[in-house]
Amino acid sequence: MAEKSTQQQKKTHESNVLEKKQSDIVTLVLTADNHLGYSAFGQQPRRREERQLRLRQAFQQATDFAIVQGVDLFIQAGDLFDTPSPDEQDRSFVAERLAQLKQAGIRTFALGGTHDTPLTGSTPAPQSSFARLGALHYIPPALKAGERLESELIDVHGVRVGIAGIGALADQSGDPLANIYVRPDIEAADIPILLLHAPVEGLGVNSSLLDVRASVSRESIANLSMFKYILAGYHHGHTRMRMAHSELVVAGATQHVDFTSPEQTPGFVFMGIAADGIRWCNHIPSLEALQFKRLVLHTNELWLEQNGDENQAVSPTTLILERLRPLYGDDTMLQVRLEGQLSRHQFHDLDLNQIRRTGEEHCFALAIDDSSLTVLPEQETSPVEEGARFSLRTELVTLADEWIAAASAEQEKKALQYTKHELLQAMDEVKR
Repeated sequence: MAEKSTQQQKKTHESNVLEKKQSDIVTLVLTADNHLGYSAFGQQPRRREERQLRLRQAFQQATDFAIVQGVDLFIQAGDLFDTPSPDEQDRSFVAERLAQLKQAGIRTFALGGTHDTPLTGSTPAPQSSFARLGALHYIPPALKAGERLESELIDVHGVRVGIAGIGALADQSGDPLANIYVRPDIEAADIPILLLHAPVEGLGVNSSLLDVRASVSRESIANLSMFKYILAGYHHGHTRMRMAHSELVVAGATQHVDFTSPEQTPGFVFMGIAADGIRWCNHIPSLEALQFKRLVLHTNELWLEQNGDENQAVSPTTLILERLRPLYGDDTMLQVRLEGQLSRHQFHDLDLNQIRRTGEEHCFALAIDDSSLTVLPEQETSPVEEGARFSLRTELVTLADEWIAAASAEQEKKALQYTKHELLQAMDEVKR
């Protein structure tokens, strides 16, 4: 009896698989911003290893899900790695996952991202080694001068799928979709897909320079009406929306790596698409997602205004640590946001390093955001207008621009420009 039941289940499964293969629906798993190898500045080695393990586990959840579901395509929309030179552990891990996908008959497409694409053409992207072995189809995010956007046309159980891709590089300036030409072969596709890894107008939080200077406009998307579907990365929160003639689906990150999308649940997307539209689009949460918590403190809470006593018995650092204690947790990413005005003397009384060290001992990660903090100048020694903002970023930009303007050699200017970009990006990461 049991044998008969097993045979019947097998026949039913084979029938379902055959029905799916003969249908007009193409199934896929969409993932992006896995950031394998991510390492926060100054993080303890134990926490760093644990974070990198969680990142790998989140990516493996996506590949395992794709295999169990028997999808047609596995699509990675940028920033698989957090660096263009990942270590051997992450490379080997990805190679194993890709081998499993290929063995299951699932075709993999990967787009280069802002973090894992080398800025110089002489250095190959880490995904290209997997492409040479036939484990995936790699799509570089940038076009060469005069180059047209090409599409890969594939047959998925009788359905013609066209896949092209483009993204923003770390030093990008300008809309990456503006004034691009698409090869006409995409018109032969029943399901035309554009993979995108770039900030999209209206979706960014302007937390980095790239959000502002390389944003994809809605007009540019409208001009690419030949792409029915845009499957995107870059933004760490999952989104689905209609833009002009296209359906835009942002995968979202598979794990929290910064504090840019605290309200979003990390995960990946399981989709069924056809020539006439999306049949389903399900966001699958990551099982081991970190929790995000934020503590907002005003300077008035740290220094009592009513007596103006800067020598109060309890230090502001101690007060902050007391407020943080109930929020601690091994799976918690904690952000302390400081707002308001304070004197330079008060600013130097704040032991931010102690807050950071203590916080990281009791939670998964801690970051301090002082972007809304205003340091008042000493009136008797400073000619600066009272209430002026003390901004290390502004000082750095001003100084770097002076050096760039003074440089005579073009190569020196480029080197200074690159150094300026890297320093500002590092400052953005520390604040997150």
